[in-house]
Amino acid sequence: MMDPALSDWGLYIHIPFCQARCTYCDFNTITGMGEDDYRRYVSALIKEWDQQIEIPAGNLVSIFLGGGTPSLLEPAQVASILEAVAKRLPHAGQSIEITMEANPGTVNVKRLRQYRMAGVNRLSLGVQAWQNHHLQQLNRIHTAQDARIAMESAREAGFENVNCDLIYGLPQQSLAEWQESLEAVLALKPDHLSLYQLQIEEGTPLATQLKRGLLSLPATDLTADMADIGRMTLLRAGFMPYEISNYCLPGKHSRHNRLYWTMNPYLALGAGAHGYWHGRRWWNIRGIRRYMEAIEAGENVKAGEEWLDRQEEMREYVWLGLREEGGFSRTRFHHKFGVNPEGLLGSIFRRLHNQGLIERDKDRIRLTSRGRDMANYVFREFVGTDQYA
Repeated sequence: MMDPALSDWGLYIHIPFCQARCTYCDFNTITGMGEDDYRRYVSALIKEWDQQIEIPAGNLVSIFLGGGTPSLLEPAQVASILEAVAKRLPHAGQSIEITMEANPGTVNVKRLRQYRMAGVNRLSLGVQAWQNHHLQQLNRIHTAQDARIAMESAREAGFENVNCDLIYGLPQQSLAEWQESLEAVLALKPDHLSLYQLQIEEGTPLATQLKRGLLSLPATDLTADMADIGRMTLLRAGFMPYEISNYCLPGKHSRHNRLYWTMNPYLALGAGAHGYWHGRRWWNIRGIRRYMEAIEAGENVKAGEEWLDRQEEMREYVWLGLREEGGFSRTRFHHKFGVNPEGLLGSIFRRLHNQGLIERDKDRIRLTSRGRDMANYVFREFVGTDQYA
């Protein structure tokens, strides 16, 4: 019998516009676009949804507007996107989590109240750091004061579920600065926190600066200490760790991200957006102007697809599940694949267990404390790369 939770699915909507490009960013984004471009892109998103997406069975539980900077769109434009989704899903219900990412430098009370009225019920603020010199180094358009005002404005606008992103391991970042960032953001009383280690992506300005010796990263031991301090600080503040990078107050976890970690299906709209549906993964045309032109010409905007074979799908399910604090359910694995995880991946599990990196109770397999510290190594056992940690 199929687990009902396996029929839950999400919708990711990519908004690629930014006022400035962060030095660490390799996402599919573009700067220098204007209102006409925004309107044209929103129209293309709606057309893609109306014309090219086959609506699946199951329960839509989450919509996520990511970017880029979705908060550059006018609230009326966000409303039009959500109304188009609702038009084709009249029985979706009122309990859908609708998240929008926002840069603190782009919002105010009036604008946030209008987003709330448009249907957005969860906000994700990209705070990243609390020291203005780090924000400037990353080419962020906001200041620490902007972040404080944005959180206060979100509460005044009626948002009861707000996430804040922070990054550790920044160039020249000290342990004291990281602790200051944690405590300053906790003082804003968010409902959810995402703590990400800085990843250096080839081709980004930050990677170039590091290669030229203009900047240096904290030592590996210091970065590990930052991760430990982040976890301990948030635990003391009453936040529940539910995934390697994510912490929340009770009942405030991200439904959308959990769809990813449990390999539930998700559709995707927008330039370069990736979707997944029961073993099939696909992606859209990456070029933003080309995407709009293709939609307007009635062309298929899918740039490619791949099918995971059974072994690949099971391995991906395992390493994604191990990212969660409680690991993954052996029962749910069996419901999805018809076999026990140890049946086909037993030698890997035995090796990791003998090394003290995973543990198992009656139903769940999870990382140990040591396994969290060596998560990259554990994940490589299943995917052959550390790019996902």
